[in-house]
Amino acid sequence: MNDQAGTARTLCLIGCGPRGASIVERILANVPALYGDRPLDLHIVDPYPPGAGRVWRTDQPGLLWMNSAAEQVTMYPDASVDCAGPPRPGPTTAAWLGSPLHDGAYAARRDQGRYLRHFFETVTRERPASVRLFVHRARVTDLRRTTDGGAAPDGPGRQRVFLDNGEPPFLADRVVFAQGHTETLAAPVPAGLTRIGPGPADPDALERIPPGAPVVVRGLGLVFIDCLALLTEGRGGRFVRTPGGPLRYLPSGREPRLYAGSRRGVPLPPKPAYPAPAGALAPPAAPRFATVEACRARLSRPGASFGREVWPLVVAELGWWHYRALFAEQPARTRMTWQDFDAQYALLLTDADRLAKLARSAVPDPADRFDLERLAAPLAGKEFDGTDALQRQLRGHLAEALRRRTGPARGVDTALVDALQRVGAVIEELWRSGALDAPQVAEALERFAIGTYLSSGPPPLRAEQLLALAEAGIVTFVGPGMRVESADGTGDGDDGGAVFRASGPAVPGAVHEAAVLLDARLAAPGRDGVTDPLLRALLSRGELALESTEDGAGGMLRLSGAGLHPVDASGTVQRDRIVAGPAQFPRPHTNAVYFRQNDALARLLLTDR
Repeated sequence: MNDQAGTARTLCLIGCGPRGASIVERILANVPALYGDRPLDLHIVDPYPPGAGRVWRTDQPGLLWMNSAAEQVTMYPDASVDCAGPPRPGPTTAAWLGSPLHDGAYAARRDQGRYLRHFFETVTRERPASVRLFVHRARVTDLRRTTDGGAAPDGPGRQRVFLDNGEPPFLADRVVFAQGHTETLAAPVPAGLTRIGPGPADPDALERIPPGAPVVVRGLGLVFIDCLALLTEGRGGRFVRTPGGPLRYLPSGREPRLYAGSRRGVPLPPKPAYPAPAGALAPPAAPRFATVEACRARLSRPGASFGREVWPLVVAELGWWHYRALFAEQPARTRMTWQDFDAQYALLLTDADRLAKLARSAVPDPADRFDLERLAAPLAGKEFDGTDALQRQLRGHLAEALRRRTGPARGVDTALVDALQRVGAVIEELWRSGALDAPQVAEALERFAIGTYLSSGPPPLRAEQLLALAEAGIVTFVGPGMRVESADGTGDGDDGGAVFRASGPAVPGAVHEAAVLLDARLAAPGRDGVTDPLLRALLSRGELALESTEDGAGGMLRLSGAGLHPVDASGTVQRDRIVAGPAQFPRPHTNAVYFRQNDALARLLLTDR
């Protein structure tokens, strides 16, 4: 099966979740125009079913849901995509499933996996006759450059690909790394303690937590939401709602007690209820101020930094979408015409002080004004007189977030989420096109973490369930700036042995102890924390290198330009390798950067240009 007969070019994709599957589709779509009927061998290597990969595998519990509305997810590049390759129209997840969805809009992750597997099977079944496909259910353990097997059709040598499943190695001319989020090696813990994660929710590991046991939880994002579902409904608990009343949780008695915190100390706000209410303002077709062209122009200035040149445009863009929706949908809360406000806003674009003065004159209630710092850190600097006071504050915060994102006036928050997605696509394009150097990329990712927080939350029902769990005492919030350390226990409720201790500045003196730490987050590994055997091998030999961070720890892989070629420790660009990182699912009919980049990478693989 792996014989390299003839002079066929050989491409190898390592990892075939959504990103890898989309690159496969773009390769096959571009073969007729760029490669004709010349032979091409395409090797796919993934221990999980191609298309779905690890995250979207079809055997996971149905309690794990997507956080994107299924109608807004597609794997098919439609005619809106501005790329050189041909379009391939196809159904969204919702259209393909054709069945009721959770919370009216969201598919289970295993059902998204079915869609992804169907996509991969469809595009590979319809591949050109000149393309031979090899699917290896394995992990790549190493790549070794070699001149064995003859020269590549238009290159000096090949790479020998080693697998962990006993198959003999095969030769490849070009290799794409598409493994998705890199798994992180968990730090060791003292004897008698248990640490789960970091990484996606692990049903088997969570099942080993004893009923009623206290658990310290680090992270309040999507992994936390997944773990909650498995530890509550997954253990027989039920959510019930009285007519016209709030959601309540009826425990089974098998739940653990969770003490949860994070850097911000507040859970992600939910996605706005889908669909938008009738008559809601349609979003603009594209950013108005923070366009790719405007950002590139600013970045061309000598000594440009992302924070000084681009970030003011990003903040102005987000604010403009916020006020546009406020003026259109809640005009009674403003005291200026939109035309006058819009004209002045455009003139004052990057003058933060004068924009704030304009907002004060046009929007009487401070709660209606766009304040990114308040949104980013709603509990910053606050102290509470005891844990109960913090719980009341956070339950009120959750209830208000639900009201703003599910109520009839949700258009303003919906507009902000739309704006964050559009601006995020601009930053992604700047990054992947090479317009940002390494320090600028690091600053962009740090600043735009607010985008993930505000736009990547769970379905509204999951947020409402979290509020019910907090009211039932299953979840206790620790607050922002949570610190976790291992120490000797106090003996209260345990045997006085080693424990994890969680505390935070919001409630001075309050400490929560547990023998289990749940790292409910996706952590970026440093060089010594990478579990992927291939990455470990290449990093150890210097064939891959990590960008340095301010604290000296390793960060992202060092890449070169729009081709996403890795740069080795000596500074040499490896043009026969491409690193395609994970990305959010593209929306249909939006000229998604996801498809444009994947098409460009596919054409690069076929032409070397």
